[in-house]
Amino acid sequence: MRRLFVGFLSLLVLAGIVAVGATSGSAQDTDMANHPVVGVWELSADLGDGDTSCLSQVVFTADGGYVDVDCDAFVEVGVWEPTGPNTANLTITVKTAEDGSFRIRAAIEVSADGQSFTGPFTFELLDPATGEGFGQYGPGLATGTRLVAEGPGTPIAPIMDLFAQFEASPEATPAA
Repeated sequence: MRRLFVGFLSLLVLAGIVAVGATSGSAQDTDMANHPVVGVWELSADLGDGDTSCLSQVVFTADGGYVDVDCDAFVEVGVWEPTGPNTANLTITVKTAEDGSFRIRAAIEVSADGQSFTGPFTFELLDPATGEGFGQYGPGLATGTRLVAEGPGTPIAPIMDLFAQFEASPEATPAA
């Protein structure tokens, strides 16, 4: 449950990165499509005890959607809204058969250069029958780094050499 919780927290944090608080202006005069949180990010979450979640890749869409895929390929979906020119709030509600439901809320602030963000977040378990929360726990802190597109580099060997290494020993990592 802790690993699932950490993964969900990572996602929530990433989603909440945009919601740290209003810097100037209001959500009404912030264009969502041009908000600096829109894009693809690598996210991690500090749960407050030095325990850090596995890395997630998250997407903030221009229409307020949020999608998170963690290192275990667990997918979370949420919504975000701007609270200022470089801030946003994020809410993720997750319903699982195994561990019950929970909600993550985050306040995200994107850095001045637009390449990173931070966001305190809370985590709340939900009553499976009513959907009501039992109270928020936290804060944790999510951090994100913008992913950028890159072309291929100079290969060190053919791709089939890499596959051959794994076939020889599935636990092996590629040779340096």
